[in-house]
Amino acid sequence: MTNESLIDSLGPDAATLIEVRFKPLWEYIEAIRHLGHSFCQATFGTNAVSERAQLIIQEALENAVKYSRDGAMSDLEILISSSGDCIEITVGSTPTPEDLASLREELKWICSTDPQTAYLEAFRRAADNPEGPARLGLARMRCEGGVELSMVESGDGRIRLTARGVI
Repeated sequence: MTNESLIDSLGPDAATLIEVRFKPLWEYIEAIRHLGHSFCQATFGTNAVSERAQLIIQEALENAVKYSRDGAMSDLEILISSSGDCIEITVGSTPTPEDLASLREELKWICSTDPQTAYLEAFRRAADNPEGPARLGLARMRCEGGVELSMVESGDGRIRLTARGVI
């Protein structure tokens, strides 16, 4: 999916506010999270939007780094777009086929469940299996971030996970 078609999903007055591409390294998450927070604070002038954006960026990037393929060609991309009273944060990555299958299943479950219920169930699941992956991030994004989640897959193995909500 091109940046133009992402913007089209928000409508004709949408604009990409920021776009950053980087290697999927843990060390970069905090810097990008702070950049997103500062940028949203400067753009929207409200701490509530900045805090939500920071949370969404943190969770989305942690998932993307954790589940991205290794290799020189692997990278992450984050886009923040807005239109009217809507903000959209999109993270592009290349997960392994196994992780992509798990992500599809998790996203389907989270999006078909009430946000608060999905978050509480994700906590229960993590508590019941402390040795396994927590898998709280998507549910947290939807519940605490107040966004709807969607995913688009491209033919080259890349995905774009999008969080969209009211500013």
